[in-house]
Amino acid sequence: MADRDNVSWISSETSRRAKSAVAVALSFVVLLAGLGLASWKGYSFYMDLRQQDDYIGAGEDPIQVVIRDGDGWARVADSLMALDVIKDPSLFETEALKFSDGPQQAGTWNLLTHLPAATAASMLNDPKNLVVIHFTVPEGTRLLDLNAMMIDQLNDTQDQIDQAMAAVQADPSVIGLNPAAGNNPEGFLFPDTYFLYPPINTDPISVYAMMAKKFTSVVGGLDVDAKAAELGLTIQQIVVVASIIEAEVNNPEDGPKVARAIYNRIADGIPLGVESVFRYGRLMADGTPYNDPITASSQQDGSLPYNYYVNTGLPSTPINSPGQDSLSAALNPAEGDWIYWVTVNLDTGQTEFASDEAGFLALEAQFNQWCADNGEPAGCS
Repeated sequence: MADRDNVSWISSETSRRAKSAVAVALSFVVLLAGLGLASWKGYSFYMDLRQQDDYIGAGEDPIQVVIRDGDGWARVADSLMALDVIKDPSLFETEALKFSDGPQQAGTWNLLTHLPAATAASMLNDPKNLVVIHFTVPEGTRLLDLNAMMIDQLNDTQDQIDQAMAAVQADPSVIGLNPAAGNNPEGFLFPDTYFLYPPINTDPISVYAMMAKKFTSVVGGLDVDAKAAELGLTIQQIVVVASIIEAEVNNPEDGPKVARAIYNRIADGIPLGVESVFRYGRLMADGTPYNDPITASSQQDGSLPYNYYVNTGLPSTPINSPGQDSLSAALNPAEGDWIYWVTVNLDTGQTEFASDEAGFLALEAQFNQWCADNGEPAGCS
């Protein structure tokens, strides 16, 4: 049995050795940490040295760069430098000139910060990095709705639109508006899908100008001048008729028949009696929502300038933006003596025609029966 003195010595020695081991371990950890820090600093220094003239790697944070019309690679390089996309403007210019003499498309481009010059140049020549808005204006769109679409989809403001409309009314040539329109672009802005590059051409004037240019191109291809003259009509009147066809026709093959019915009514001095014309006129006159009910008393009020249930002739302006089929129908009316047309099936858009009131009443009864058989859906009342 060990005596008490020996036990005390053994305990003290064990404690001392344990403390020594802990100290060694701590020293090792500190050494490793120091080596790690030194390695990190060394790597950081190495990377800084390597990137002294150009970044390396695949880039870091997403960033958007706007290239303006007329910008050359030198100006683009300055912008990229300021945004920390590249390190050396001269190196970037050298790489960019390998692709093209200058930017191929103004607009907003998606890039990354800390890009090698060659990568930045390559990305600015790859269309997939360009922000493009496919702005689709459906056929039959009214100018008020077009303006609402620009606010919603292009981030234009009502103030911008108001200023643009004032500019057009003061000088229609600012958007190249067809002279037949006067200073009212309704109906003369062609409905189509347009490729827009924000913020370069998403402002109202730019959008109106593209649509006005496309309208003039389309009517030129349809030979509107000559065909309108053959019908004894102006280009503006053709567009008015086309806009009515756009609003009234569901199937393109019915367009020429509706055109003939309209021309027959005008020739016979019969009011058009077209609901879409009344609704549009009321909307523009006092802001009554387009789909609000039409009262019997208002239908009989000849003092309303837009009431073509009573007044004869054509409206003074188009009621929407007609597409090419409707313009073509207005220029090429079918042969016939129709003065009525009735959509008798709202699901298929089937439209029938009549040349007298008895025929009209028969078609009206057919439509009412369809409504009754189908639970009186919207459009029946």
